Amino acid sequence: MFRLSRKGEYAIRLVLHLAQNHGKVCVTEEISKAQDIPLAFLKKIIQVLRVSGVVVSSKGQKGGILLSGHPEKITVKDVIEKVEGPLFLNDCLVKKGACSRDEVCPAHEMWKECQDRVSEVWQKHNFMGMAERGKALVSRKLAAGKTMRKAS
Repeated sequence: MFRLSRKGEYAIRLVLHLAQNHGKVCVTEEISKAQDIPLAFLKKIIQVLRVSGVVVSSKGQKGGILLSGHPEKITVKDVIEKVEGPLFLNDCLVKKGACSRDEVCPAHEMWKECQDRVSEVWQKHNFMGMAERGKALVSRKLAAGKTMRKAS
């Protein structure tokens, strides 16, 4: 089964948290608790995203992390590829000749189409839009008088 790893999911949660708090320095421990991400794992993800330029961090009493750019300019694809590497649904899509059947396989084009569509969807969604949708969902739920449960 094809599935995004826990690392990829947590990276999305982290960047979404930072987008929802855009311009504010966020403390790692608070993000860990709010997003239900183990602290040690969160620190590793932050390191990857810091090295790749998605987030910036500072140490000290007023230290923490924040997005390096505007959340509208950061896509889901950007973040997933930084922590997971490029998307390849099948070996034949990695490079020509990776599979001895790639030129005669009737499934090759289907694999390529699936990969292209997933990539297209991830590229279409940015973190500003997702942060705004999140606020709207919470507002609707609160207006309906429903209690909030911890987001996963």
